[in-house]
Amino acid sequence: MGAQVKSGPGWLEVHRGRWPLAGIILDCNHIPDAAMTLAVMALYADSPTRLSGIASWRVKETDRIAAMATELRKLGAQVEEGADFIVVTPLRQWHVAAIHTYDDHRMAMCLSLAAFNPLAGGAVPVRILDPHCVAKTFPDYFDAFFGVVTANLADVPVITIDGPTASGKGTLAAEVASALGFELLDSGALYRATGLAAQAAGIAPDDEAAVARLAATLPLRFGHGEEAGRTWIDGRDITDELRLESSGLLASRVSALPAVRRALHGLQVAFRRAPGLVADGRDMGSVVFPDAALKIFLTASAQQRAERRYKQLISKGIPANIADLAADLEARDARDRNRPVSPAKPAQDALLLDNSELSIEDSVQQVLAWWQQRGPFKALP
Repeated sequence: MGAQVKSGPGWLEVHRGRWPLAGIILDCNHIPDAAMTLAVMALYADSPTRLSGIASWRVKETDRIAAMATELRKLGAQVEEGADFIVVTPLRQWHVAAIHTYDDHRMAMCLSLAAFNPLAGGAVPVRILDPHCVAKTFPDYFDAFFGVVTANLADVPVITIDGPTASGKGTLAAEVASALGFELLDSGALYRATGLAAQAAGIAPDDEAAVARLAATLPLRFGHGEEAGRTWIDGRDITDELRLESSGLLASRVSALPAVRRALHGLQVAFRRAPGLVADGRDMGSVVFPDAALKIFLTASAQQRAERRYKQLISKGIPANIADLAADLEARDARDRNRPVSPAKPAQDALLLDNSELSIEDSVQQVLAWWQQRGPFKALP
């Protein structure tokens, strides 16, 4: 196809040579899996590519000939398919597309290469549906993929989910991020971790300058993959400590300090990575990510939130009183609303979601529906 290829014992090195690539005619009987990649690379060629000897595609995880033809056509290519061949004619204009993967790991991995269309003058977004299907052979494929490419930050979509304490924003954000395959930013965890770190260092939570200095170099790490949901400070697992009521009180105090918020701002922005980000907190949509494509603000009464928190604590064997919890939440709400920097209030363009009577599943579906209505994929089935 025109690439520059070097090889040696146990390695292969490929560089772009000719561009656009050259269309090819190839019997792929001995490389049926690799031929799937060639079918997608044919989009970047200057003439048709015919791949034959691929009858085995028909009896894999899905009918890969039919599936590949369907998805390439979505992108704008002309495709001819037969019992054991596929012909891909390069497209004249790239189309926005949401790629179905048919629960087939190779469909997901191969079609992800269509995201490089800006190199061919396309510059249109491509969505890979159900990316988790790569778990069959390469669970970390998309982590590796985004580790070798660079995206313009302005092009990385962001969904913000803000709301008062115990509104369920953390759970909702985690579920939405999982559904979309996006990065997750739990900004509350940053402030809780800052409070815990200050406490461990013997720093008063109201010592603004000292807490800010600590926050600026916070050795914080969030888990990924099998470690997802866990958090460490300087190698110490603080996941369980973050969930304590006392940690929430510390977070509320340090988050009211302007210097601390400024110190953590850069860390929060750094979470904006491809393919996208779901960020939850108090001011994610109003201050940290004002250009977010979708902004949600959760609402629920203090009494309703107190009942939820009560059930959570009791289920963990922690004694609690609903009246005390409600009073504490109302006090926190007042403190968050009236703080001089980044008061907790909806962004002007935020959508209000009252989840008082909604299950977490209902809330997730509502957010996903709103997300579907936004941006370039809104007209797609």
